[in-house]
Amino acid sequence: MAGEGLQPLSMVCERFCRTVLCGRFSFADCWVCILEALVLMFFGAVLFAVMSILPGDAVADDADYKAILEAFLAENRIAGGTLHVSGPDEEVEVSSGVADVRSGQAVTAETRFYIASLGKMVVATAILADVETGKLDLDASIWPLVSDIPQIASLANVRDVSLRQLLNHTSGFPDYLSEDFAQASARQPDRRWTEAEVLAFAYDWPPLGSPGQVFEYSNTNYVLLGHILKRSRSNMETALRDSVLAKAGMTSTSVGAAHDELDLARGYAGSGRRTDVSREAWARATGDGPLVGTVGDVSRFMRALLRDGKLIGPDLVREMLSGSGPEEGYGLGIGIDGDEWGDWYGHAGGDDGFEADVRYYPDSDVVIAFSVNGNTHSDTDLLDQAAEIYFER
Repeated sequence: MAGEGLQPLSMVCERFCRTVLCGRFSFADCWVCILEALVLMFFGAVLFAVMSILPGDAVADDADYKAILEAFLAENRIAGGTLHVSGPDEEVEVSSGVADVRSGQAVTAETRFYIASLGKMVVATAILADVETGKLDLDASIWPLVSDIPQIASLANVRDVSLRQLLNHTSGFPDYLSEDFAQASARQPDRRWTEAEVLAFAYDWPPLGSPGQVFEYSNTNYVLLGHILKRSRSNMETALRDSVLAKAGMTSTSVGAAHDELDLARGYAGSGRRTDVSREAWARATGDGPLVGTVGDVSRFMRALLRDGKLIGPDLVREMLSGSGPEEGYGLGIGIDGDEWGDWYGHAGGDDGFEADVRYYPDSDVVIAFSVNGNTHSDTDLLDQAAEIYFER
């Protein structure tokens, strides 16, 4: 009876083993062969699942993102750049072109770019961290904090402006970043200007409006914020690293850079025969644009600030994301906007030879950011194109 019951099973096993597995058969080996088959089936299922996720979607997405980055660089005749897109389902970082035209060094995910005014978000966050600990008061006059700067009384409105009005650009201060300053900086590209030295270019100019009554984007505001940050620290680097960079995991970001660092993108101004203007950017150490870093670090900062609560508490985040009466689209050091894919927060940065931009979509937890080592002249919005790929795929 037992033999009759086993005979059909043995025949099945024999056919399976001889045609699929080892090609040999003895009934004693049957269960070993079945175990081998189950193992093969398990790993085959895992491989199928991985293949169905990665090559189809991720590789295609990488190619799509790289295509728009390369087209953007070509359209604007920019040497190189990196585009970063990350959300709950994927993280893509593509690079193209060269970081150094002379050597041909390629741009990679580790390449560090000068991010110009995008760094204002980091400076604003460090100021708000000091507000949270009670060191600073958002609505108090800045005069006691800046009165030690030589000749600061020559800056219009300076006795009547609050910390909040510096952060949201409603101080009415004239901008030091004038043609006169640009020419002076170009003559001394390696010079690290102090706050007092750059502010002198804004002295004795009329105010742009009454404090709190007008929105005028002015780099003077953030130079003063940098000075305020340094009052209780040894330098800007220490102030930003202690309050923001270390907590956000921004290990590749620094205040300024030395010209001999190997991971830097050099900045090029103009089209056609490009002019290397890197040294001026790397020498900047005032609060209006002090940082050099990777696009990945920018992404980490946005999530640390706006998703994870690592840098300031929720009450101050809400303050930061609130626009002013004169301008609802700008909070305390951060832009406020939206598009068909949702509300977003971010900041752009641009200077001769470098541009950067970032958006964070909180409802979908998506960060899109780029840095390039040149200047744009087209109307193409790389972040819009990247958002369309991510949200519409």
